[in-house]
Amino acid sequence: MYFENLKAVTNYFSHKIMYFSAMLTRVKQYISKQDLFGFNDKILVALSGGADSVALLFILKKLGYKVYAAHCNFKLRGTESVEDEAFVRKLVHDWQVEAHFTVFDTRTYAKEQGISIEMAARDLRYHWFYELCKQNAYTKIAVGHHLNDSIETLLLNLSRGTGIKGITGISAKNQNVVRPLLCLNRDEIEALLNQENLSYRHDSSNDSLQYMRNIIRHQIIPAFKTINPAFEQVMVQNLLNFQDVASIYDNQVEQLKEQLISHSGNRLLIDALKLSELPYKATVLFELLSPMGFSYDSVSKTFKALDSEPGRTFFSETHQLLIDRTQLIVEPVDTNNEVFVIDNINNMGGLPFSLQASALPANEFVMDKNSQVGCFDASILSFPLTFRHWNRGDRFYPLGMKQQKKLSDFFTDQKIDRFTKDKIWIMESKQQIAWLVGHRIDDRFKVTGKTREVIVLKSE
Repeated sequence: MYFENLKAVTNYFSHKIMYFSAMLTRVKQYISKQDLFGFNDKILVALSGGADSVALLFILKKLGYKVYAAHCNFKLRGTESVEDEAFVRKLVHDWQVEAHFTVFDTRTYAKEQGISIEMAARDLRYHWFYELCKQNAYTKIAVGHHLNDSIETLLLNLSRGTGIKGITGISAKNQNVVRPLLCLNRDEIEALLNQENLSYRHDSSNDSLQYMRNIIRHQIIPAFKTINPAFEQVMVQNLLNFQDVASIYDNQVEQLKEQLISHSGNRLLIDALKLSELPYKATVLFELLSPMGFSYDSVSKTFKALDSEPGRTFFSETHQLLIDRTQLIVEPVDTNNEVFVIDNINNMGGLPFSLQASALPANEFVMDKNSQVGCFDASILSFPLTFRHWNRGDRFYPLGMKQQKKLSDFFTDQKIDRFTKDKIWIMESKQQIAWLVGHRIDDRFKVTGKTREVIVLKSE
């Protein structure tokens, strides 16, 4: 009896070790095949405390990668959010993983931006992750998406309307964001956690049918399973097939680009006559223009105007398009790349506009609400100051806001047209935007009750 029990125990642990080893091998091979990262990379793991993120951190740590963690409290689930953070703090302490924590007022941000809670949480999360990468030299951001997430994304995209790329599921990498667990499904991940006696948090919002993804997860996919119990396995193969089709499609698009596009300086010229002879020319035109930021709507309008409105111009954030008689002319939007540096408060000359500067004790300061005047805490605003024009992707904290905002969104909210915004000067201190000259200062540089000295800048 003793030896039979010993054999059973031995077989049990042997099976556990083999299963765990097989899972690690699959993930390691997937990382290598997709060229996600190497052992010299510093990997920031998005750690919510849920099953996927706990498994991701555990697996990468076991494989010997350099891992760090980041946890966001979105203040969406009351005490659950607080408990999630407490769980993650204990986890990273026990596993000896360096971690970062932050809290977001997600509902307020969503309301201010006019976007959904889901989109607001995503924006806030990734903006913060990118900031952490800059500050700590992290080279990759790892998130815990798995195969089921990819299937849900495919169905979600189909329900909204999509093109070829939208039916390929979630990509293994997008710039420095990587997804090492796409080779595993949800059941495999939870089985691994249970086998290794690893606890994790359950996000109750994943049960709410308020979100479209949850409707797909809890209602649509189960309905498909009644038709075909092997639905998920079939969808995995479908994803692989669609990815192959997308590769063929991309190759064909590249060949069409060679036939249709020529260059003249920084201008891109599209042969409108050759384009008109092609079948599916509207789709081809979208593939030619979308990499330069043109939306589906603007491309549709361009297509409709091809034959009837020569001389019409369309704009994206970065490019302008002119419909000529025989070609489409696309060129970058004119930008002024001049940069001016002011070394100290006593030498404000050399700028292309007049700027007066003064420094005074806080007890002598009276707030000037003129938009041409910027008032700054002297202990925070550091020289040298850099003046430049805005770039796509610029972000700042508008006075009165605790969350970042894209300058492009700020300009839209303030109804500042494209020609005006291109003339606005940006003032930076320590590579941080401190002032949109003549419009709004950054909240981080504002005068507070603790300010002892104030720097006042007045543009003319």
